[in-house]
Amino acid sequence: MTGESAYGTPWRSLDEGDLPAVAELTAACLTADGGQPYAADPGFLRGWYLGGALTRGLFDGGNLVCATSVRRAVPDSAAALGATAWTTGLVHPSWRRRGVGGRAFDWAREQAGGALCAHTEMLTDGAHALYLSRGMSQVFAEEVMRLPASVPVPAAAAPGGGLVLSGWGQADPARFHAVYTAAFRERPGFPAESLARWTEWVTGDEDFRPEWTLLATLDGADAGFVIGDADGWIAKLGVLPAARGRGLGAYLMTEAIRRMRAGGETVITLNVNVNNPNAIALYRRLGFTHTGRRARYVQDPPS
Repeated sequence: MTGESAYGTPWRSLDEGDLPAVAELTAACLTADGGQPYAADPGFLRGWYLGGALTRGLFDGGNLVCATSVRRAVPDSAAALGATAWTTGLVHPSWRRRGVGGRAFDWAREQAGGALCAHTEMLTDGAHALYLSRGMSQVFAEEVMRLPASVPVPAAAAPGGGLVLSGWGQADPARFHAVYTAAFRERPGFPAESLARWTEWVTGDEDFRPEWTLLATLDGADAGFVIGDADGWIAKLGVLPAARGRGLGAYLMTEAIRRMRAGGETVITLNVNVNNPNAIALYRRLGFTHTGRRARYVQDPPS
């Protein structure tokens, strides 16, 4: 799409040649807002803003200052909320409070042609207010937390009960899946995924690291797990309700961090749901600090 903005600056569709400009815009937003570090990965940006998406970019003197995209194929998590289209967008910090983000979102909503889900890896107060003003509700939010390279591996005592750690490949994936399901099934919106689907989620990404993925067994019963990915990424940590309060979560985290650091990773990153204060407190005790927020919004039904 082409056209002129209120500032005499052209909007147009984005293509593969615009990937460096999208990456530069993303880097500027991450610096200003914090958020999910992998949002700057070229493969991630290509998937969100280029191949297969309807896109729109606003340029100022050759510099991309706003980008938005719409996909009519939505993830299962969004489809479960009734969404039929999926959007994301970025506005350069120096171009905010000019109405640019609102116009980009309104264009995305027009293109969606149905119930829309909006997702951001770098949530700002302005974006939150915009989504609410357009009749959307926040349905998901996570804190992005990081353990800086300057912080040593935290110390955590192993819980009693004859603790045994098994790596992915040593323990059957079904055992990991059973602990995952039991640890998270009571959380709102928990996706009851099959073993095959969950295993594909865990191992299907090239960043998956089986040597950093551990199953914990206490008193002869599986009680917790941690999943580690490349670039020092903690993909998931879970402990059965009956095993909580014994320091198992802290021990699994420190063991994963120790192995990641031994493997050459320095900065460790994770996401944690904003309505999980116990986990947030644990990560803070281990030295993690808040670096941003990611969130998802869905369109409110007509009244």
